[in-house]
Amino acid sequence: MAGFASNDQIIAAMSAGQTWQQEWSKNFNPTAAAVANEWHTLFRGAGNPGADAIFNTGTSLLFQSVEDTTASAGCIQHGGNVQASGFQKHLLSASAVSAAATVVPGTLALVDVVGFYRKTPITSTAADATTNTLGRTATFTADTGTDIMTYTSTTSLPSNLLTGTRCRVSTTTTLPSPLVAATDYYLIRVDDSTFKLATSYANAIAGTAIDITTTGSGTQTLSWLLPRYTNGAGVQAIIFANNATPLGAATPNLSLGYTNSAQATGRATPTVLPIGKTAASNSHIIYTGATGTGKYNFTMPLQAGDAGIAEINTIQNATSYVSGEYSVAMIKVLAKFPLSTLGLAAERNFLFEMPSLPRIYDGAALYWLWGSGVATPASSGFSGSLNFIWG
Repeated sequence: MAGFASNDQIIAAMSAGQTWQQEWSKNFNPTAAAVANEWHTLFRGAGNPGADAIFNTGTSLLFQSVEDTTASAGCIQHGGNVQASGFQKHLLSASAVSAAATVVPGTLALVDVVGFYRKTPITSTAADATTNTLGRTATFTADTGTDIMTYTSTTSLPSNLLTGTRCRVSTTTTLPSPLVAATDYYLIRVDDSTFKLATSYANAIAGTAIDITTTGSGTQTLSWLLPRYTNGAGVQAIIFANNATPLGAATPNLSLGYTNSAQATGRATPTVLPIGKTAASNSHIIYTGATGTGKYNFTMPLQAGDAGIAEINTIQNATSYVSGEYSVAMIKVLAKFPLSTLGLAAERNFLFEMPSLPRIYDGAALYWLWGSGVATPASSGFSGSLNFIWG
């Protein structure tokens, strides 16, 4: 079984060279300072890796997935893919520091950006519908004796697929019976290479699989949406200004309509709704800042009882932002690093902390967010290292 069950296994992985150390350095938003209690992305800041050039590109309201290999993504590298070799990768330890004046105290949050929706223009006040094309695909074969299906292509990293993921099937000739094209099914993960299908999310969780009676003919294809955390468990959303042009002069209520990780549709941001900042600058997570009604931590609040977002279905700013644009990113929070003293590194040893050893999936797109405890000058610098291990 992949992963680690003992310190001896960790020592063995280290001895076998199954580790990667990634040094990083990022600058804060280059166009404007932050005030206390604001959160900003460090996506667009200079450093290593360089500034992203993706979050203000692409078709408006279309889901765009992000991976460590996405061109111009500017995400932190973590040693490449390992799951095809039967391994799981984890974050073992890390450090972060800032020597820039007036930056600390504050908090760095390490996140995996699964994908995003660009919203432009932002003059509409309606709940604008998104487009969620099931763009991840893998071919497969079916076994009538076991009802197990086996992936025959791996470009889209099907080893990341989790039980409960909504998916569809298609074929060049005939599907395995009784599967039907353009029909939602829910995946039952068997292992990195195989799966079964269920007719509902509840059946998938219960392990009640569809009885496959024929193998079909031609090439069979499975399609799904998210590249990682594919059922949406633990996935949250942030809304941020995505380029150098500030947002217009407005303070709109912000809300999302979404499908939760239990695949229930019609979920919505609860009241009191987050309120966007007027003239929000590049990288600002626009509902963070001064305390009070409509101001929140960096993630958008979820409807009561929800444990994650499988897809976002509508995005709304209730009054026109007049100008500019923003993006809604789907993220998984991996770790936080409080910085309290200038020049003194915050260090984390995830082997001995809880939760222990955060999982780093193949394709993970790692980025930093910064939460300002005090005013943060433009182009303030941060640096550190991330240490990964797989086994």
